[in-house]
Amino acid sequence: MAEHPVYSVEAECRCCYKCVEHCPVKAVKVWNGRVSVTPARCVLCGNCVRVCPASARKARNDVETAKKLLRQEKKTFVSLAPSFASEFSGCTPQQLAAALKRLGFFAVSETAIGADYVSAGAAADLKEASETDGGQKLFLSSACPAVVLYLKRYASAFVPYLNGRASPLLVHAQLLRRLYGGRVNIVFIGPCIAKKREADQFREINAAITFDELRGWFRDEGIDPLAMSETPDDSFVPGRASKGAFYPVDGGMLVSMGRYKGFQKTATMVISGIGTIAETLNAATRPDGLETPLFLELLACQGGCVNGPCATRDESAITRRSRLLNYAGSAEDTPGGWDTGPRPIPLTGELAAREIKAACRSPHEIRAALELTGKYNANDETNCSKCGYRTCRDFAAAMLERRAEKTMCAPYMRRLARRKANGLMNAMPGGVVIVEKNMRVIECNKNFAVLMGGEIEELYEITERLAGFKLNKIPEVAAYFEEAFSAAPDAGFDYDVRIDTPDSPSYRILRLNVVVRE
Repeated sequence: MAEHPVYSVEAECRCCYKCVEHCPVKAVKVWNGRVSVTPARCVLCGNCVRVCPASARKARNDVETAKKLLRQEKKTFVSLAPSFASEFSGCTPQQLAAALKRLGFFAVSETAIGADYVSAGAAADLKEASETDGGQKLFLSSACPAVVLYLKRYASAFVPYLNGRASPLLVHAQLLRRLYGGRVNIVFIGPCIAKKREADQFREINAAITFDELRGWFRDEGIDPLAMSETPDDSFVPGRASKGAFYPVDGGMLVSMGRYKGFQKTATMVISGIGTIAETLNAATRPDGLETPLFLELLACQGGCVNGPCATRDESAITRRSRLLNYAGSAEDTPGGWDTGPRPIPLTGELAAREIKAACRSPHEIRAALELTGKYNANDETNCSKCGYRTCRDFAAAMLERRAEKTMCAPYMRRLARRKANGLMNAMPGGVVIVEKNMRVIECNKNFAVLMGGEIEELYEITERLAGFKLNKIPEVAAYFEEAFSAAPDAGFDYDVRIDTPDSPSYRILRLNVVVRE
């Protein structure tokens, strides 16, 4: 079985928990100090790969798989995601096709052709529903594999409302095999990690690589698409796609479906982002309460595939989106040289995934887990989200499922570090005081207060280690700190300070070692 498309590089991980924070389904597990992705929970949205500052979360690189396909006797076609138009600035479709053929591919075809077929099928479904009394009222798009995985794993109540159509990629692969014979290889190239799951499951798709992987492949081979010469042989096969080229932007599927008449009575909505989809569906009215058909276009990435996890970030989202819209807008309303009329291929085929049943934890179990991090009542639950979870109770539930550990809690670790530091200071035989430049005490140990004697020792007992106390109220000591603070950074001073004891003729020598650090 193929390695999961998203994995962790433990040596690179800095345990910042950004991956946990941005994972909409909390498929990132932290246990025994190790951070890993749980395949059974992951929906392959790619957020963890996109946000990791250390590149410790990675997408499986399938370039070597593609190279092996090219060495076979079969002709290998590229199924090119329509978002290529937003990725390669200044590069014409013919130049990009020529560069891909230089790598060894036989021909390049647009995945958007499959999107045109899916749009035709979805429009027909909606038309039939709008003309049927008592028929299905809610329809959810299934063009995004990450959304399909999310629905099947975390929102199974809505799975019956998936429109039942295959993804554009699967339809396109089936079409290419129908047009050019079964003995061909199909390699998808796009910004999506979830497409790797499709390649793993469906035999019609042999491999899926990302735009990032393609750029690396071009670099390794010394190929610059912008330097390629255009020839008529470098045109897309079997022809250019139609309005399916709009699919990479939110609302693009609806634009593509718009040329098919008959479902205007259907209400439509566009929702992008797994988190937003989850919130919307959780608050949704029961489908059987809808008076007219409703079609929801759902996309895992905010704004659509142009903002996919492996899309370029060298240009602004507005620039990339604008370039895609210009390219898609120049497409004909009907496909060139082929038609979506009598469908020569089936439009069915969905990703398989098992439902994740949420564990039911009692209030007693949640409270016991919270107490492990020093939270004994509601006031202790800060919900700071530094652990990556929305609330302390969500974090406690994850700890009970062994998907999170208490060291992820920032307030708990701060308290623990402070207790250890305080213990070390108290164990020192001499007096220790930490002072800010404004001469306010941050903290000190008991021995310092004893050395100061009198009111200072009494004040230590009723305050939190003299925190906030102005040290200039002890002029015998303050003068030395003021001299040190006015010196250059990293300066060090040693002083022997005589401090008279008011109630005794004896005196004490206070040894000061002051080091200033910026």
